Amino acid sequence: MRIMLNLTSDIPLDLPINYQELLVGFIYQNISDEQYRHFLHEKGFEYQGRTYKHFAFSRIDGRKKVVRESKRIIFYPPFRLLVTSPLSEFLQSFAKSMLLSENLRIGNYPIRLLSFETMPEMNELPDTMRVRMLSPLVIYSTLTHPNGVKYTYYYQPYHEQFSVMVGENLRRRYFSLHEDDPDLYKSPFSIQPLHVTPRDKIVTRFRGTIIEGWMGEYELRGDPRLLHWAYHTCLGGKGSQGFGVFELL
Repeated sequence: MRIMLNLTSDIPLDLPINYQELLVGFIYQNISDEQYRHFLHEKGFEYQGRTYKHFAFSRIDGRKKVVRESKRIIFYPPFRLLVTSPLSEFLQSFAKSMLLSENLRIGNYPIRLLSFETMPEMNELPDTMRVRMLSPLVIYSTLTHPNGVKYTYYYQPYHEQFSVMVGENLRRRYFSLHEDDPDLYKSPFSIQPLHVTPRDKIVTRFRGTIIEGWMGEYELRGDPRLLHWAYHTCLGGKGSQGFGVFELL
């Protein structure tokens, strides 16, 4: 399910340009069930040695001004935020807090909920669809130099392994909450860039780590069950850090 939060504040939000961490804090603070919040934050859902949170969110959408000299971004009210997850318990807890809390904050800024929209369910998706990224698509591998030092390699959309890596990530996330299905796991999946330029490359920093991701438009092909899962979670990695959310074209 997807939830659109229409928000406002008394004054503009003057945030660091890499503000995703503030939104992560905003979401966790508004999971009203304390035990469930602890479970998601500290553990999550495991599959093949990896852990997944199964929620994601877009960038803040609204009128803004980027101040490059100070590496700040100013959002003028009102503004919107899209939160997505297939987890009913997460959504119920988050929605309850959003509707009842009188202390909503992004960073140090008090905000108010203007309205709360549950986006239409997309229960039947085709096996081909075109999408536009609302937050950067991130896909990477951890590799090892010949000298033994590990490093992170971020794939670009035109790299020959980009589609393979996005598909493998999507399957792992899907099967962390579904029974194994060898046929589905082996089913073809592809993601091809349609309109992606060098300007769509986004380099950001999250808790001291440099992350590279890509905006732009893409075509997805695959089993509708996997595409449905992507729609309600994200494409690529680091969804719970604010990456990989898209809209249908």
